[in-house]
Amino acid sequence: MSEPRAYRAAIPSDLAQVDDVCRAARDLLEASGLTDHVFAVDLLLREFLNNAILHGNRLDASKLVQVEVRVGRRVIVLSVADEGPGFDWRSRRCHKSGATDTSGRGLEIGRLYADRIRFNRAGNRVILVVGKT
Repeated sequence: MSEPRAYRAAIPSDLAQVDDVCRAARDLLEASGLTDHVFAVDLLLREFLNNAILHGNRLDASKLVQVEVRVGRRVIVLSVADEGPGFDWRSRRCHKSGATDTSGRGLEIGRLYADRIRFNRAGNRVILVVGKT
């Protein structure tokens, strides 16, 4: 059995880095024959990378965001971790955004486009699983 293909990076907390990470993830998916999943993975990565940079690391370029995209036999696994204090994801997991809210939609996007979402205890690392079916 071969190892899953993966992309890993540690990027500074700079929003300009997000496009490069998403491009690398798209290239990985396309090379793996998974073009049907490019939109969902791109959307999830953009949302959770932006949250890590803006809210987790508060745009502090000296802090890094760790990102990993792994293509397994049955799933695509995304991991995004920041160096911030985290957040109380437990209290936010059932939150519904209002029509005029300008932020706070990350978990809703996650629920729509990922099959599973897991946070570490602190809330500064998220793992998103997208099925390949």
